[in-house]
Amino acid sequence: MICSDVSNSNQIETVLKCWDLNHPQMYEQFHEETARLIFKITADSQDYILKGIPCEVPESTVKSNVCAHLFLGNKNGMAPRLYPTKTGEYYVSDQNHWFYLMEFIDGRKLEENPDDAYRIGQAARKLHSLRGYDVKSPLTQSKDRFYGWFRNRSFVKEFDAILDTLPDFTTFDQCFVHTDIGPHNTMLRKNGEIAFIDMDDAGIGSRYLDIGWPFIMQFVVFNHDTEEMHYRFDLAQSFLRGYYSEEKISREEYDLLFQGAIQMHISYMQVYGPYAVDSLWKILLFGIDQKEPLWEMIQGNNCSIGT
Repeated sequence: MICSDVSNSNQIETVLKCWDLNHPQMYEQFHEETARLIFKITADSQDYILKGIPCEVPESTVKSNVCAHLFLGNKNGMAPRLYPTKTGEYYVSDQNHWFYLMEFIDGRKLEENPDDAYRIGQAARKLHSLRGYDVKSPLTQSKDRFYGWFRNRSFVKEFDAILDTLPDFTTFDQCFVHTDIGPHNTMLRKNGEIAFIDMDDAGIGSRYLDIGWPFIMQFVVFNHDTEEMHYRFDLAQSFLRGYYSEEKISREEYDLLFQGAIQMHISYMQVYGPYAVDSLWKILLFGIDQKEPLWEMIQGNNCSIGT
């Protein structure tokens, strides 16, 4: 499929004609500051989300995204369902974007509190237990690309030493992963069920990278004005209780989880531009320092995982 370049935003109405909707109306646009086009659509008293991804994104990535939605959403109910076009396809191209139409989740985004961290942990475990999917996540599991980063930074030797400690995650559990699990990408339906959104890198990958993501990226709280940091031990423990339930987490499992946290944080260290690198480096070191205190809490808390 060739992604056409149509610049007129009014063509959204033309795009919607690809689906069998009765008098669809654009109700609201979300995240207007980004290159993505996200509209809430209403038709026949039902709400939908029309999502447009810029055509700079390869079609292979869009196909992977669609496959993940169909598996997690249409088949397993843990993500927004996708709706086929009149011709049976699940995405179209127009206005220099790839478009697909998906279910509008009636509920709320989860928040950074212990109850919701527990819910997310439970949902992540359920996600990782799913079988019957074989499309690899677009997320690269290898650490090799990071060795070329930060050659001009004073911390490069320490950075490389940290990389040396990370394993090859392809040799460990491979399952369906989201790659960006957190409150920002998790919805609580009104019926109490969890749905994951933003499936951009979802697919088969390492669960240690998946569950490791929040342990530095989310649970380290950084004040950009003062550069003071603190760690949300309450959220970390609640997430682990949700994920492991009554299962005892071994030291080996915990080490792999934290190594996944380190690699996922490193993978974001160039995303926010060169001026953010020093802060992200400080956050990384601070996060690593919380590993042992968190482990001691898990082992010493009467309500901890595996009791």
